[in-house]
Amino acid sequence: MSVLQVLGIKTDLIRPGDDLVESLEKAMSTSGLALEDGDILVISESTVATAEGRVVALQDVKPEPLAFSMATKYCKDPREMELILQESDEIIGGIPGVVLTLREGFLYPNAGIDSSNAPPGHVVLFPADAQKSAFEIRMRMAKGRKIAVIIGDSRTHPLRLGCVGVALACVGLEPVEDARGQKDLFGRELKITRKAVADNLVSAAQIVMGEGDEGIPAVIIKGAPVSISEANCAIPTIAPQECMYIGALRSSPRPYTGGYDDLIEKARQAAKDAYAPYSGFLVGAALLSKSGRIFAAGNIENAASGASICAERAALARAIACGEREFEAIAIAGNAVEPVSPCGICRQSLIEFGEDIVVIMANLKGDAVTATVADLLPKAFTDKCLR
Repeated sequence: MSVLQVLGIKTDLIRPGDDLVESLEKAMSTSGLALEDGDILVISESTVATAEGRVVALQDVKPEPLAFSMATKYCKDPREMELILQESDEIIGGIPGVVLTLREGFLYPNAGIDSSNAPPGHVVLFPADAQKSAFEIRMRMAKGRKIAVIIGDSRTHPLRLGCVGVALACVGLEPVEDARGQKDLFGRELKITRKAVADNLVSAAQIVMGEGDEGIPAVIIKGAPVSISEANCAIPTIAPQECMYIGALRSSPRPYTGGYDDLIEKARQAAKDAYAPYSGFLVGAALLSKSGRIFAAGNIENAASGASICAERAALARAIACGEREFEAIAIAGNAVEPVSPCGICRQSLIEFGEDIVVIMANLKGDAVTATVADLLPKAFTDKCLR
């Protein structure tokens, strides 16, 4: 059995615009290190991003109003919050100081933006295309040898202190090994096990690379029990609803991060025309069909309360009467302290036309959160139940 070795490559400080491969090769030559067949080169993502010029001076960032609002909520610098919004696909939520985001199928704190190991007043973004960077580094450094390259970062696990490694990109080996069908110690067949090979290798590398001023942005792993190949596969992900963490926790509304501002404004305007002489609770809804048409309406109260109709169903009725059956989103706005959420009957009415309809819940002063209809009405009674 081969012995696993993790050998650090100590380099000079990597700066924006530096040729990372040249810096690594120079440091390896100085230390007497060389790549051989079967070796795995692990490089920190911040080093790759820095060399690629993904370093941003916060003084050059101009926050939009949404960034100011969310920065207050999560105790962040508005300029950093603006970058988080730009770099992420979705804001899941957060706690003071940390915003949990989705980016290209991965879950990242603060969209991966890092102020550590960045010059004062600057932050480092993720590499623009980590998989492409890993491929190019391997092409230049292999020189005919069978090696793999992994670009890695560190992460925390839910409810655990401390960081472990995670691979952002991997070239030259399969990042995940499917162990299903293998037997355990008692001969039972494994049903769901997949080995996160690339992540585990990054974790081993992190012990040597460290998180502070070690000055070791890369390591060579020798003797790893993995097969080197020509694989150039993106790190596999799973859909958020299939993740046991996100799937279990995601039913809560998430912060609104833009995309439906016009729809929200039409809902606010509709609220002004609502008929609510008994409660004074004015609500407007604007429903966007997949054909691009918008149907807006306010709530209609009645002295016989059972005859009242909510704004959401009033807008839906207008759309159905015009022949629409497929909808993308609905914005709801009302004169309430908190963003207005649809009632149970409205949720049931909306889910009839699709579980993935985006619901933007707002108030008249500008607060907003978002969720899908399925988030708001889990285990709904739909046509699937009738089948």
